[in-house]
Amino acid sequence: MSTLVWRVVGASARGIAHQEKDVSCQDAYRLQILSSGELLIAVADGAGSADRSNDGAHLAVEQAVVSLEMSIGEQSPIDEAGWRTLIADVFRKVYGTLALTAATENVTLRSFATTLTCVVVSDGWLVVGQIGDGVAVAEAEDGSLFLTVRPQRGEYANEAYFLTMPEALRYVEIHAYHQRVRALAVTTDGLLRLALKLPDYKPYPPFFQPLLGFIAEAEDENQAREQLVAFLTSDRVCARTDDDKTLVLAARLTPLPAALTY
Repeated sequence: MSTLVWRVVGASARGIAHQEKDVSCQDAYRLQILSSGELLIAVADGAGSADRSNDGAHLAVEQAVVSLEMSIGEQSPIDEAGWRTLIADVFRKVYGTLALTAATENVTLRSFATTLTCVVVSDGWLVVGQIGDGVAVAEAEDGSLFLTVRPQRGEYANEAYFLTMPEALRYVEIHAYHQRVRALAVTTDGLLRLALKLPDYKPYPPFFQPLLGFIAEAEDENQAREQLVAFLTSDRVCARTDDDKTLVLAARLTPLPAALTY
């Protein structure tokens, strides 16, 4: 497999509603680029009504990326069935970590309620596993945008799907695309109404195109993260949403020769 070089940056910002209540941001994310070229992204949004949702979100993304790295390192799947099995196993491990932590600390599993979106991008595959209302939008090689998994939303505005709910693993959506992508954006539901055209759940190009163009050109990671935080906390964005917001952007650069690694 050819080694791909990725430029990737992520940021989280506390929403106005949490600022007013002096509550910490309940979103979390983690990124990893493997030496073999795969890009791993995990994004989580803790439930505002759960006591330990911040911990739940952070535990979920940490365990997800660790599990993805271990599983891919052992043997990277070669077909859709293999990827679906791998992602399903990762969600089982994350669920198990949350359940064990809750039992050890003598609190309810519901206390750690969180959504979770996991993304793997390799030379020929884009694989997304999700429970909850996260958003993962990819840019194909022809420049078109597509939503990888439709966000799970309940009948009412305050309903959501969480990894801690009864039989949660039955509700995990997994999609494997056998294609290369040149850019990706993953976000929590705090940006959903800005990012997607509802009710059709179509990516909104005026939102994504400037952001994906930004990450493709960014060269200083720290500066890019600061600019991303500034965007998430801008009046223009906060006027549309008072929720916590997380956004991860990735752009694939020119592949390196197989002998080189990132």
